[in-house]
Amino acid sequence: MRAIFLGTADGHTSARREHSGILILTQESSILLDCGASVARFLLHKKIDADIPESIWVSHMHSDHIGQFSMLIQSLWLRTRRAPLHVFGPADVLEDMKNWLEKCLLFPELIGFPIQWHSVKPGRGFTHGPFKLTPFATQHLANLASHFKRAYPNTCFECYGLILEHEGNRYVYSADLAHPSELSPALKGGKVSALLCELTHFPERDLFHELVKYSVESVWITHYPDHLVRREAELKLMAREEKFRGEVHLMHDRVAHEI
Repeated sequence: MRAIFLGTADGHTSARREHSGILILTQESSILLDCGASVARFLLHKKIDADIPESIWVSHMHSDHIGQFSMLIQSLWLRTRRAPLHVFGPADVLEDMKNWLEKCLLFPELIGFPIQWHSVKPGRGFTHGPFKLTPFATQHLANLASHFKRAYPNTCFECYGLILEHEGNRYVYSADLAHPSELSPALKGGKVSALLCELTHFPERDLFHELVKYSVESVWITHYPDHLVRREAELKLMAREEKFRGEVHLMHDRVAHEI
């Protein structure tokens, strides 16, 4: 399975890096994990067919994770995509995104391909093509919800990571976390071939301290602040000090890896 890290920056605007987006490619299918990066430009530049991605996973409503969604839809329309696009995420997030497309004049009757919206629930796995997908909830937005949910009852404060299973291997996408302990439901089910994990919202050492409890073969760090860009060696040393024996990779924009 091939992963292209389209954007690895955190929520701050970076002069050299884009926001969140990971394109997963297999021989049978493709799925985009969040849409904060300029996916449309990448697909066009690489001359990738307009039927890719087949599906999109939307973790939550922060702009650095969904800010390029409507632009991607516009690009796929103008490139005459015809294959259905499957979009997965929390029910309220999907409703907001559907409304946003209408506000952007991207009507279902206009764009020329169907968008199929699939609301998901934490812990409830399902099969889509060659993948088994199981969401898990994180507490990334819990603090915001405690302050603002009463004033903004129509805003979705849910955030879902993803367990992605393919050909007998398990992969985990963290989405955003309040603390690495929230990975427990995703990591405790057996060996994890690759953890695609953010490193912004908690001390770096806390991640490796948590991972030693589980069987994780490799961690691919994304969604991290600019000050970590040249600190891969330091992060690897930190992992060894915490007794984490898996591989540690600090990802960079638009780099593809077999995971």
